Amino acid sequence: MNENNNPSKRRDWVKNVAIVFLTIMLVLTFCSNTIMNYSLPEVATEYVQQGTITEKVRGTGTLEATDPYSVMVKESRKIESVKVKNGDTVEKDQVLFYLEDVESEELQQAQKELDDLRLAYLTGLFTGDITSDIISQVESGRIVSTEAYQAQLADVDNRLTAAKNSLMSATENQRNTQSNLNNLNSQKNIQDAVVVDTTAEQQAVNAAASSVSNAQTEVDRLQSEISAVNAKLTETIALLGSPVTDGNGNISLEGGLTNHEEAKKAAEAELNQKRAELTEAEGRLAQAQQKLNEAVAANNPEQLATAQREYDEIKVHIYDVAVNAVTVAQDKVTVAAGELEKASQALASYNANKSLLDSLQASLDSAENNLENAKSTQTAAQEALSNKEASAKNVSAQNDLNIQIAQATNSKSEADAQVERITAEITQLETEKSDLIKSLTAQLNLNARNAQIAEKEAEVQRLKEKSMGTTITAPVSGTITGISLVAGESTRPEEAVAVIQPEGKGSTLSFSATAAQAKKLSVGDMAEIQNAWYYEGVKATLASIKPDPNEPAQKKLLTFQVEGDVQAGQSMSLSVGQKSSEYELVVPNSAIREDNNGKFILIVESKSSPLGNRYIATRADVEVLATDDTHTAVSAALYGYEYVITTANKPVEAGKQVRLAD
Repeated sequence: MNENNNPSKRRDWVKNVAIVFLTIMLVLTFCSNTIMNYSLPEVATEYVQQGTITEKVRGTGTLEATDPYSVMVKESRKIESVKVKNGDTVEKDQVLFYLEDVESEELQQAQKELDDLRLAYLTGLFTGDITSDIISQVESGRIVSTEAYQAQLADVDNRLTAAKNSLMSATENQRNTQSNLNNLNSQKNIQDAVVVDTTAEQQAVNAAASSVSNAQTEVDRLQSEISAVNAKLTETIALLGSPVTDGNGNISLEGGLTNHEEAKKAAEAELNQKRAELTEAEGRLAQAQQKLNEAVAANNPEQLATAQREYDEIKVHIYDVAVNAVTVAQDKVTVAAGELEKASQALASYNANKSLLDSLQASLDSAENNLENAKSTQTAAQEALSNKEASAKNVSAQNDLNIQIAQATNSKSEADAQVERITAEITQLETEKSDLIKSLTAQLNLNARNAQIAEKEAEVQRLKEKSMGTTITAPVSGTITGISLVAGESTRPEEAVAVIQPEGKGSTLSFSATAAQAKKLSVGDMAEIQNAWYYEGVKATLASIKPDPNEPAQKKLLTFQVEGDVQAGQSMSLSVGQKSSEYELVVPNSAIREDNNGKFILIVESKSSPLGNRYIATRADVEVLATDDTHTAVSAALYGYEYVITTANKPVEAGKQVRLAD
């Protein structure tokens, strides 16, 4: 029978294959678990156990002097140098600052104000409102009293009132005389109203007056035009010189034009000369520049200094002078050309203006003749009109009325004169009153200025007497804790320039703590100093617990009294704690974790498997009861003695597998 068809052989082969497969799977499973274990986070754990917690309140603050002494000055002075620094120990009367040896700003300002007051006083003496009598009285102390001025003013007011009453009476008399004069003039107008036909004579007078006016207007116009032409001719003669008459009787001004042409040529010749001098100067400057370049290339300091000096001499005393001379010569040419152009234009208009003047003079002679004729005609027409009007009037009655009118006019003039006289008297009295008021005001002003000057002089004297010299010294012995100024800055009155911690005085230090932390502390608790080895012999005692001004509802301000060798301004860290307490569940501080859901710890739970134990990180929410430097007491749903994860080489998440450190 064929062996391949043997059932026993076939079963052995299947069994062997199965054994090999299972062996391979076992090896692969072991290897995969081993590789996976090394990829898991490695964690360190400790037991959750019962323990003791001593809770501490920690904080850092700046030391402040308990009773610092501020060094003050009473005047503004500039600091010349500072002889101490923060932390220096000084003795009483030791020099802290040196001051510049000048007067204080307050003294300088007071002296300036005193000078200004004196100047204002002297200036006021020459304003014109102050008489020499007032100046003499004020300076000698013979001051007219206010009561005397008031009496004088009362006298002037009485006279002014009387004058105003007289003016009222005079004004009434003036109105009456004016009324009488008006009545008489009315009667005269009635007499003059006799009808006389003087139309033709009046027309003749009017026509003659119009002719005179027209003739006068024409004369005025011609005289104005002649004046204008004469002004032009005068201007031309002033520019070109006086007219010259040749042998044929012709008048010429061309000699003046020749002078302007020669002046321009002279200016151009001078410009050409200055340009030649500038060209020569440029050549010399170029030679000096060449020497300077050679000296620079030779790197010879002595040769370079000589070349530079020679270059500067040529540049300043020759080249720059030549440039300025060319500019001046160019300006002269420009001016001469302008004058020549102006003279040429004036010469062109001279002959035309001369002919126009002759024509205007002839017209003026004719117009003046017409004016004289018109005036003669006007005089004759006026006489004819007056004769005709007089022939129609009652001469005797008119004469009587004229006498009455003359008398009334005299009365009116006398009344006007009386009103004018009384008005002038009132004006004089008002001026007298105004002068009295000015005198009183001037005297009061001078007295006030004298008082201001005396007060300012006393202030200057006080400032001089209390001047502090050129040093600022320490008023007490102690340690410098603050310097407010450096050299070059100025002191200010009543501002501290330095702060001294007197000998034997302690320091204070403050920082904030929560209200809950503060409840566990008591005044008198001793604090531990961080880096205590650095602060040998230093003690810190809790001196007060007060609401924090920044957050009075949530925080307290802890103030400690610090004794020992310390300085204000130093930073120091303290810790102060309550008595120790026993807690059921205590874990290391590193085990406490926190996320958005609150604080928690991760404990390790063990699960068995065919290939060994597997360790799973499990979250346990906790409430922190107390903490110290290394451990934290918690409240949580734990039995105690669970493994809690303290550290890990990778991030650990709840529910994930971890491996324990060896």
